Amino acid sequence: MWLWAAIIVALVCGSREVLAQQPASRTEEIEAARREKQATLWPEREDPMVARANSLLDRGLGDGLLSGAGANGWQLLFAGTRAAQGQAFGVGYRRSDLLHDALTARAGVRGTLAGAVAVDGEAELNRLRHAADTFVTLYVKYERSPHMEFYGLGRDSRKEDRTRYLLNTFSGDVRAGYRFTPDFNIGVNLLGGGAHTGPTNGEDVPSIETVFDATTAPGLFDDTTFLGYGGFAAYDTRDVRRGPRRGGFYGVNFNRYVDLSGGTYTNRQLSIEGQQFFPYFNATRVVALFARVNFAYTGRDDRVIPFYLLPKLGGDDLRGFNQYRFYDNNAFLATIEHRWYVFTGLEMAAFVDAGKTVSDKGQVDFSGLNYSGGIGFRARVNDAIVLRFDVARSREGLRLIWSMSDISRRRF
Repeated sequence: MWLWAAIIVALVCGSREVLAQQPASRTEEIEAARREKQATLWPEREDPMVARANSLLDRGLGDGLLSGAGANGWQLLFAGTRAAQGQAFGVGYRRSDLLHDALTARAGVRGTLAGAVAVDGEAELNRLRHAADTFVTLYVKYERSPHMEFYGLGRDSRKEDRTRYLLNTFSGDVRAGYRFTPDFNIGVNLLGGGAHTGPTNGEDVPSIETVFDATTAPGLFDDTTFLGYGGFAAYDTRDVRRGPRRGGFYGVNFNRYVDLSGGTYTNRQLSIEGQQFFPYFNATRVVALFARVNFAYTGRDDRVIPFYLLPKLGGDDLRGFNQYRFYDNNAFLATIEHRWYVFTGLEMAAFVDAGKTVSDKGQVDFSGLNYSGGIGFRARVNDAIVLRFDVARSREGLRLIWSMSDISRRRF
């Protein structure tokens, strides 16, 4: 948190003279008028330092912050590895103005002191020659995650059974779709990759094989290669993707994974998600509702789903519980947040999360839920939430969470 604050202050102070020498363009004049109007809607006007930061961010970081992709050119990266792997540090490069703004491409590499590594690349064609509302995205990623955690299957798994394992994955995904309206799109995707699981050193947390085996953790230490296909549809009316104040998101995503190593791990996965935001008091207060359900199933008794592909809860969604706390074939989560304005650039939120994982999809209901709740802080820059800090409590204790993304991010 303090690292990001120091970076923003340094950028603002260091660019003070440069900005003073550059004449305002018509775009900047329009943006300044918008910001002045917005300031009159809030209980107080923007602080001068915030105004300077916004001016700097508009010179390349504005769109990047709102999308979460960052500015054009070289970037410092502080996220992108899997959860529970430690703080990530890395570099990346992005261009959103290729082929007359029709193509966006980026690549990045990150690592942590715990030995985690993530390397990814993405290219998005925003429109084809004869179909301006089409989009095609190619995404590839390699991850090495040595501190993945597993507690067993089901909502009644025990905290005392916490173990760790190594997960290496390589995956590729091609998505193509059509935007019927700015808010509604539908598409298909082709995917493939491989996964490897292994033991860890077990110095502070036992390695997975000391507590579980291939019966209680299906697919343990059995490398898998797969191909897959699926489809998705989404309706998104949120005003800002990173920290909305109004609108909603409703989406569905389906994938079929075909095990090329023998067929044992062939499975299907379905995700349904909804978000809705209700502003009041001139949008200085927002009630946010979230619901998500994930189903994973095989369709045949002689097939199983690898435990590392199962739906999970804990950490950044069921925030009072550790990362990867609950695994099973089906997962349900519901969250309510009340967010309120504190001063320019800072909001607070009170929240309650409820969810569970179960083996049978018929058990996806409101009974036997695990609960957590707490309070949090959200830092906004240029209308986007760029830093989140939550304090959450559950029956398993108190957790402190910080993240550079809002919980409203789309997961597909």
